Amino acid sequence: MSTDQLKQYYEDSSHRFWDPRLGMTGRDLVVYPLLNGLSGTLLEYGCGAGSLLLELAKEDRFTECIGVDISEKALSSVVQAWGDFKHADKDKLKVMIPQNDQLPAIPDKSIDIIVSVATIEHVLNPYVVIDELYRMASDKAVFVCCVPNYAYLKHVMQLMFGVQPNTGTDEPVENWRNVGWDGMHIHTFTKSSLSTLLKDCGWKPDKWTGWGERFSWLGFGILRQRFPWLLSGEIIAVCKKDLSMLNVDSRKSISPAMT
Repeated sequence: MSTDQLKQYYEDSSHRFWDPRLGMTGRDLVVYPLLNGLSGTLLEYGCGAGSLLLELAKEDRFTECIGVDISEKALSSVVQAWGDFKHADKDKLKVMIPQNDQLPAIPDKSIDIIVSVATIEHVLNPYVVIDELYRMASDKAVFVCCVPNYAYLKHVMQLMFGVQPNTGTDEPVENWRNVGWDGMHIHTFTKSSLSTLLKDCGWKPDKWTGWGERFSWLGFGILRQRFPWLLSGEIIAVCKKDLSMLNVDSRKSISPAMT
C-alpha cells in the first residue's frame, strides 16, 4: 500500500465525519480535560472532523492551532466550519497535508501541544510520524496520543473463540471489502507496545487513561480510565518530551515506499 492509495481512501470516505460546528463529541470529551492548564502553539495530527481542534482554537490560551490530515476534503470542511464561527480569528487556524507523513514546513521545536487521536493506527509507519512530532515539539511540549487497544478484555475474549475483533469499525468482517479492513487500521497496539513505540521516539508517557461510551451509566467509564490497558477499547497516553533522546532526529525508519 502506498501513501497515494491511503489518501484516496480517506478522500472517498471523508463523508463519515460529523459537523464540527456542533461541538465536541466522543473522544473529544476525554482528551479535552487532559489539556487543562496548557497553552501555546497546538497541532492536531489527524484532525479529521475538526471538532476538538476548533473548540481549542476558540480559546485565547492557544496562540496558533494547526490541523493536519491526509484528506483535503476533511481539511476543507474544517476551514469552512471555522469561518462560520462569529468573532473567530481567521489567521489563528492553519491546516496542512503531510508529505509522506512528515511536515517539513514546521520548524524544529516550534509546537507546544500535540494531539493525535485515533490516527497512528492508520499511518504507514508510526515511527516516521512520532519521530516527526518529536522534532517539531518544544522542549516542554506535551503529546496526547490515543490509539485502539488490542488487549481490551472484550477483544481478548473474542480472540479466545477465534473471532476477529473490530477495532476500527462496527461493520462485520463480511463488509470490510467496502469499508476497509477493520476501518483501515494498519497497526494494532497494547499499552506495552504503545509505550515502547513512544519511548523509542523520545516520548515519556506520564499518564494513561481510556475512553468508551458503552455502559458508562453503570460507572464503567471510571473503570476504563483507571484500568485502560484491560477495560478500554482505546488507550490514551499523555507524554512529555525526553530531552535525553538527543539523537532521535537522526534515526532512520523504514521508508513508507518500502512498506
